[in-house]
Amino acid sequence: MSIAVPALVILVAAVLPALLTTLRGRPVDRLAGLIVTGPLVTLVLALLASAYGRTSYLDVALILALLSFAGALVFARFFSRTL
Repeated sequence: MSIAVPALVILVAAVLPALLTTLRGRPVDRLAGLIVTGPLVTLVLALLASAYGRTSYLDVALILALLSFAGALVFARFFSRTL
């Protein structure tokens, strides 16, 4: 658990700028923020699953990974229609 805390702090620190980019900015920047935020949050949940020994967090992380990929594809498809 000693290595999990610094890794979790680094990942959460990386999620904040990606999340801000997703919430504000041009549509292309939002798409990039969405693509980056999904795997980072998935890694945070996987790290929490290993640190606390709870497999339910790992299940949520895997579902989030699939949904974030699908969400990025849907957003890219929607964005291509507006151009």
